[in-house]
Amino acid sequence: MKKPLLIVIALAGAWYFWSQHTGVQGAYDENGSPVTLFFTTDQCGEACDRMRRYLQNRIEFEEHDAFEDEAGRALYLEYGGDGYLPYVVMGEQRVVGPDTGAIVSAMAAEMGPGSIREREAQALALNFDQDGKPIVVMYATDWCGYCKQAREYFRANNIAFVEYDIEKNSKAKRNYDVLKGSGTPLIYQGYTRVVGFHPRLVEEKLNL
Repeated sequence: MKKPLLIVIALAGAWYFWSQHTGVQGAYDENGSPVTLFFTTDQCGEACDRMRRYLQNRIEFEEHDAFEDEAGRALYLEYGGDGYLPYVVMGEQRVVGPDTGAIVSAMAAEMGPGSIREREAQALALNFDQDGKPIVVMYATDWCGYCKQAREYFRANNIAFVEYDIEKNSKAKRNYDVLKGSGTPLIYQGYTRVVGFHPRLVEEKLNL
């Protein structure tokens, strides 16, 4: 009997979905251009199928079986895979789980805003000040408990942030939808995306 595969895609684990691994090599071709590697397996199910369909509409990629194929498994580990699928490597960027909005951020970070759709680029441009420096932006609602925790965390640590209420601000809601937001808070610093709020994850992901 094959050992069970560790494939975690529960919404409760949403803060795992966007993950970068320091100290792991990036995926680039011989010319130094970023390449996209998509790791999956037959047993991954709808989460991997959804990510595959999304990637097929956005960018060229190489697909590898991270569990059933020996070479794919070795490549998965080489690029920092740690058991969670789907897993996408794009240059230095890592996307764990079916967070398609994180693919948009990864494309912009690796290939520039010209590589993504105009509305996506316009929405992400709000995450930078007039000098092009990344700022912290949070899409939130009044009633969201995790949004309240995030506000308190930012204020307690003297971290400047811009908040957009997606229920009171129709333009913010459109940007949130364009960026494939799902749940609140959705936090950005420049192109770096954090889904949900967890202090440790925010500290690891954001340059604060």
